[in-house]
Amino acid sequence: MANDGRLVRLKQIYDEIETLNPEILSDLNKVIRLYSQAQMLIGYLDADALYRYGAVYAERKRVHAEVIQASRGTVAEKESLLRKIIAYRRDERTALEEYKKVNDIYGR
Repeated sequence: MANDGRLVRLKQIYDEIETLNPEILSDLNKVIRLYSQAQMLIGYLDADALYRYGAVYAERKRVHAEVIQASRGTVAEKESLLRKIIAYRRDERTALEEYKKVNDIYGR
């Protein structure tokens, strides 16, 4: 997964920040630069998580509409045919939780 490299780099940035002393001017400049880099990585992680959530949601809605259109009977009967939607809902929840986790971890 592409985000694994970003997560590793983010950990390296925070580890490096921990070693610096912000009372020393050169270290303070480095801390500011590193926090800026971390924000960029967090933004990429946030955008990727939100994109995955949206993609899974759209796929679930597409399959839902296909099943409803292709089947006959009452709404209750059509809804019972939507068992395959359950897997999409699980994937959607997983993607949403990843999105929330990125925002919670990094205080966004």
